[in-house]
Amino acid sequence: MTYQPGRELNLTYDPQRGWFNFVLYSEAPNMWGSSLNATQQLRESSRYTKEWVGRLQNTEPTPLHMALVSNNEAPRLWNPCVFDDPESPSAVAGDGCLCLTTLYDPLTWMPVVKQHYRTVSGNIENWTYWTFSPLSLPEGQVLERLIIDQDAGVMWLRNDRGELHFLPEKNGEGYSVGYGGGGPWKFALMIEKIVASDGHDVTPDTSQVTANRHLNDWTSSPASARTRELSLAQLQTLRTTGTAPA
Repeated sequence: MTYQPGRELNLTYDPQRGWFNFVLYSEAPNMWGSSLNATQQLRESSRYTKEWVGRLQNTEPTPLHMALVSNNEAPRLWNPCVFDDPESPSAVAGDGCLCLTTLYDPLTWMPVVKQHYRTVSGNIENWTYWTFSPLSLPEGQVLERLIIDQDAGVMWLRNDRGELHFLPEKNGEGYSVGYGGGGPWKFALMIEKIVASDGHDVTPDTSQVTANRHLNDWTSSPASARTRELSLAQLQTLRTTGTAPA
C-alpha cells in the first residue's frame, strides 16, 4: 500500500470506544518510511533546529502521528491549543497548556508532533518536537556536509540540494561524541561508511563496517564535542590523519 495522507486512510478517534490496533506500512513518494526508524526529540534550540522547524507544515492527525506518542497521550492530538480555545481539554486554568500539535516535513512526509508546555501565567513556555529519523537518503542524492549539533544534541546532514535532514539512524542506535561509549563508536562507523561511498551510502546498517582507528579516537575525544560542519573532504582527512581541518 502506498499511503497518501488524507486520501487512503482516515482515522477517527471516538473517546467512548477508543481505537483499533493496526499495522501500517508507509512509503512516501521517493522518500523514507520504516518501522525501524529511530525517534528524534528536540527543541528549537539551535540554528539547525530552527531551520528544520521553519519548514514544517500543519496537518490533521494520522496513525503515523499516533506512533510518536503514548496511548494515553493520543487523544490530545485532537485537542486545540489554549491560544485557540481556553476551554480546551489541554488547557490549564484557561492560560496554561499541555497540547499536542500535528505537523509534517514537506520534504520527507515524516510526521511531526509538537508539544506546547506553558505554565499558568506563561512564566515558563516551551515547545518540544518528536519525529522519525530517515533510514537513507533518497535515491540519487549525496551527502555534502555532516553536521554535529551539540546545542540540540542532534546529528544532521546537508545533501547536494542544500537540504537539511537528520542523519539516518536506526531505532536504539543513537549517535554522540566526546566520550568513550557506544554512541561515539556508532558515529565513527557511520563516518567510515560515508567516506567509503563518497557520500552516496548513508544507510545506518553498519554491521559489516569497521571504522578506522583515527575515527574511533576522534569521535570519543573532547575535540569532537562541539557544533561543527564537516565536508566530505574534511571527513576524508579526518579518517586519514585523525584531525578535522577547519
